Amino acid sequence: MKVVGYADKLSVEPGAAITFMVSSEPGRFSAQLVRLIHGDTNPAGPGYKDVNISSTLDGEYDGGEQKLRPGSFIRTPTSAALDEARDFTLQMWICPTLPTKAVQTMLSKGNGDGFALRLENGRLTLRLGSASVSVDQVVRANQWYFVSAVYESNSGSVRLSLDPSKGATLGLGGHSEETIEANSSLGAGDVLIAAENTPDGEIDNFYNGKVDAPKIFARVLSDDELSALRNDGDSAPTDAVASWDFSQGINTWSVVDAAGNGHDGEVFNKPTRGVTGRNWTGQELAWKHAPHEYGAIHFHDDDLSDAGWSPSFEWEVPKDFKSGVYAVRLTSGDHEDYVPFYVVPPLGRPSAKIAILLPVFSYLAYANEQMLGPTGVYSGQLPGYPRQAQDKYVVDTGLRSLYDRHTDGSGVCYSSWLRPIVNMRPKYDMPFLDLGEGSPHQFNADLHLIDWLEEKGLEYDIITDLELHHEGVSRLNDYRVVSTASHNEYWSEAMLDAGEAYVNGGGRFMYLSGNGMYWVTALDEATGTGVEIRRSGPAQRCWDAAPGEATLSSSGEPGGLWRFRGRAPQRWLGVGSIAEGGGVGRPYDRQAASFDSRAAFIFEGIGDDEQIGAFPCLVNSWGAAGFEICQTNPLIGTPEHTMVLASAKDFDTNDWAVFSEEFQLSAIWDGEIRADMVLTEYPNGGAVFGVGSIAWCGSLSHNSYDNNVSRLTENVFRGFASEDLPK
Repeated sequence: MKVVGYADKLSVEPGAAITFMVSSEPGRFSAQLVRLIHGDTNPAGPGYKDVNISSTLDGEYDGGEQKLRPGSFIRTPTSAALDEARDFTLQMWICPTLPTKAVQTMLSKGNGDGFALRLENGRLTLRLGSASVSVDQVVRANQWYFVSAVYESNSGSVRLSLDPSKGATLGLGGHSEETIEANSSLGAGDVLIAAENTPDGEIDNFYNGKVDAPKIFARVLSDDELSALRNDGDSAPTDAVASWDFSQGINTWSVVDAAGNGHDGEVFNKPTRGVTGRNWTGQELAWKHAPHEYGAIHFHDDDLSDAGWSPSFEWEVPKDFKSGVYAVRLTSGDHEDYVPFYVVPPLGRPSAKIAILLPVFSYLAYANEQMLGPTGVYSGQLPGYPRQAQDKYVVDTGLRSLYDRHTDGSGVCYSSWLRPIVNMRPKYDMPFLDLGEGSPHQFNADLHLIDWLEEKGLEYDIITDLELHHEGVSRLNDYRVVSTASHNEYWSEAMLDAGEAYVNGGGRFMYLSGNGMYWVTALDEATGTGVEIRRSGPAQRCWDAAPGEATLSSSGEPGGLWRFRGRAPQRWLGVGSIAEGGGVGRPYDRQAASFDSRAAFIFEGIGDDEQIGAFPCLVNSWGAAGFEICQTNPLIGTPEHTMVLASAKDFDTNDWAVFSEEFQLSAIWDGEIRADMVLTEYPNGGAVFGVGSIAWCGSLSHNSYDNNVSRLTENVFRGFASEDLPK
C-alpha cells in the first residue's frame, strides 16, 4: 500500500480532536471525510455505499513515506557514574528464543563507540568499540543462562561467561578471556536493553527472548562475586550502578532501577510482561502471587505497539456532529486507503433509543491477521494469498494479530490501534472464509447492519467497547435497546458486568452475533491504546500461553475463556459458542416457544412453517446460521426460563467443526450442533434476544432487504424500543 494511515483514537466524541498519521510514498495526498454505510463490494449485495461529508479536514496535504519500525526494547537514562566508568561488569540472565538470528543485542550503550553485549550467530559476544570477544559455545533456544562480561581498562582484559541454569545438561556453558586494545569510554548516550543504537542513528539488532535481572557495575567483579550473583548468595555484591528489577511494575511499561540510582527505564513496543523468570518454581501460576518469580520480560524483534509516525493532520469533531461510522478516505493517484473511526455521543446525551455496540476489542484481536504458523511465518495453506493490497502490506511489513505468532514462535498477546490496521477497512474481505476470494468479517461485516438500519430508517447511535469498558452500565442506560453487530468475541470483565447489569435493570439487549463474549480480554490501562489476551485452557485457539504465563500482565487476571471463569455467555445471553463452519450455513426452523404470546411480536408477518434465512448470505454464501454459531446449554448457565424460538440444525459435519472445549468437556454438551434463537426475559422489562450466528447480519439485505431475516430483526428492534415489551 503506497498510501496508508491510522488515527490516535478509535472513537471520539463531538467537540474532541482526532489526529491522523499518514504514510504516502508518492508524496502529496488527498483526504476526504466520509460516513460509511456499506463496505461490502460483493455484487450479490447492495454494493459499496458511503456519504461524503464536507469538513475542515478535506483537502490536499504534503506527505512522505513513514516506515514501520518493529522491535521491543528498553531505554534507560545514562548517568555520570556510567559515562565516567572505565572498568565495568555486565551481568544478566537470558533465555534466548531465536538463537539462529545473526545479531541480537541484550544490553548496549553508545552508538557504535560504546559496548554491546550480543548474541552473534548464537554465540555470546561483547563488542567494545571496534573490538569484540566471543565464547565458542552456541546457545540453545529456551534455555536459561547466567551471562557476564567483565572489562578491565588498564590491561584491556575481557572475561566472558555463559553458564546454564542449575540442572541443565552438561556442555551448554562457555567462557572466554582475551586482551583487547584499551577502550577509554563506555560510549555516550542512554543504555538500551534488548537492542542497540547503530552509528546511523537507528535502533536495531533486536533481541528475541527473555531477559531477567540485568545489572551494570562500574568496576571489575571477581569470579567469586559473579558466582554469588549466579547463586543469589548472601555475599552477592550490591554496589551495582544500575540493577533493573522487572518483577516490579509488571502491569506498566516502565522498569525500576532497584539500585536507586535513577536508571529507571521506559519500555517500547510492548514486549511480553508477566512471564516466568529464571527462578520460577512452578508452584504459582500467576505473577501477582509470586512476582519475584516473574522478573523477566520476553522481547521480540516484531513487537509493535506504536508506529510513532509524525502527525499529518488533526480534526476537531464539530459539537453537533452526528454519531456514526466514519472514515478518512486517503488517495494519491490510484492509491487508496480508509482510516475508520467512530463518533459516539457524550455520556448522558443519546440522540436515539437504539445503540449499536461496535466490537473494537474484537477488531483489535483480528487486526492484521495473516495466519502465521508455529514458526512465525505464513503457513501457506491458502492458495493465492496474499491477493488483496491490504494482505500484501501485512505480509511485507510483518504486522501481526492476536491470532498470529512472533518470529520466535511465541503467541502475540498485545494489540494496539497506534499502527495501521489494514483489515479494519471497507471493501476488505477476510481471505480465510470459504467464499472463493473471501468475504467480509468483523468491521466490514458489521457495516451490513449499519446499512440495514439506514435502509429501514431506524435511528441509532454508535458506541464501542471502549465506552462500555470505561463507563459501564451508565453508558448502556442511555438507551432502550443495545445491539451487537456480527462478532463481539473479546470482552473485558467491566463490559460483562455492565451488560448483565443493563438487562437486569430493564434494558433490552440484542445479540446479533456468533461466538460472542468468549475470550477474557483486558484493556491495557497503562497506555489505554490496546488490549491483551492470553490463550489458555480448553478453547478453540491458535497458540498456547507458555506454562505459568496465562495471567494477563495488564490486569493480573486469569486468561482463557470466560466460560472457565464461571461467566459463560449462556449465563445471561442464553446461548454460547458451539461450532464453526465453511461456506454453507443453515436456516432456522421455528420451535414451540415461538408461538408463545410473549414472542408473537417477533414473528409478526412470518409463517408458522416458514424457514428463516433459507437464502444466500453475504458472509457464508448461504443460510442465516453460519460461520460461527451459538446454542443453549442449561448445564453451563442458560436460564431455565429462556425461550428457544427457533433452531438451525443438520449442519454438514464434513464442513463444520465443534469447538475443541466441547469435545474436551463432552459430558456437558448434548452432542448436537445447533444455532439457537432465544428470548430471555429479565426483571423490570429487561430482555435479551439472541440469534447466535455471525452470518445473521449478512442476510439482512437479501432480495433488496425484503426477507424474513430482515423482517424479524426489524420486529425485534421496534418491539424492544417500545416502552413495554409487546404481549
